[in-house]
Amino acid sequence: MERGKPKVLFVDDEAALLDAIHRSLRSFAASWDMTFLTNPVEALAAAKSGQFDVIVSDLRMPGMDGLEMLKNLRDAGVQSQAIILTGTGDMAQAVQAINTIRIFRFYTKPCPSSALASGIEDAIAYSKPQDNAGQFAQTALDALPLAALAVDQGGKVLFSNRMGGEFLAEKSPLMLDANEICRAMTPGETMALHQAIAGVARGGLPLVLALTGKDDERFSALVEAPAACDMENAAILFVRALDGQGAPSIGALKQLFGLSPTEARLAHELAKGQDVRDAAQAMGVTVNTARTYLRTIFQKTGVNRQSELMRLLISATGG
Repeated sequence: MERGKPKVLFVDDEAALLDAIHRSLRSFAASWDMTFLTNPVEALAAAKSGQFDVIVSDLRMPGMDGLEMLKNLRDAGVQSQAIILTGTGDMAQAVQAINTIRIFRFYTKPCPSSALASGIEDAIAYSKPQDNAGQFAQTALDALPLAALAVDQGGKVLFSNRMGGEFLAEKSPLMLDANEICRAMTPGETMALHQAIAGVARGGLPLVLALTGKDDERFSALVEAPAACDMENAAILFVRALDGQGAPSIGALKQLFGLSPTEARLAHELAKGQDVRDAAQAMGVTVNTARTYLRTIFQKTGVNRQSELMRLLISATGG
């Protein structure tokens, strides 16, 4: 192998598919040092040296599937970035693997060569030492006590943290359909979710939605625009399970943030997924009065926007 080039290992038990990938990526031969293997056991032995920057593997293979191979590598301390190629029927399993085995990215087959090449380039860049901040960010997101998912304007999942992967794998309160589109448990909640995602992706205001999980467990979802400027036409979902009241209690909000009873009531209504107008109606006050209380809540909680307040309320402990 030539020294200096990023090293990429491709693993697929179907020689014809592996050959097709080889041909489609031949223009990158000057940039990458590529190895192609059809036997996952041989690939495991080769990859244990830690010499590969990126490993691209099929999910389903006889004898040892791609996830088992990668788990063995992680157990051996190999930190190569991993990309999984999978069929649509295996999508939930692949999403969960993002977190449990630290998969960098997954693609459904057949995958356009341009998309795969872009993913490999991203993985190579991510593996460089100067990108340790990105790895730290992933660790921080995985430590959050809520699910964080990035989706495109059509609802296709682009990224999830650990808890997001668990929600999708358990199919509660979110799941993936055959087209990799994120859906809720009911048609009505799915429609509301998709409308919120599309609106936010087009530059609309953040929204809070109520979601239902298995056994009627209740969840709250904040849909807002991503802060990253390179994620256009996308939205971020922050989802957490709620207590029996469906939102942090008024008493908890008073204690946590020093809110007055009326301010805590407004925050409670907003955390249940209502907008300011509906919350004002539920409280029996005018919209202008509610907005005055909201400005005071901003001051006491140290936030400047309603989306920031919603994120804070979603992460608050219910009482």
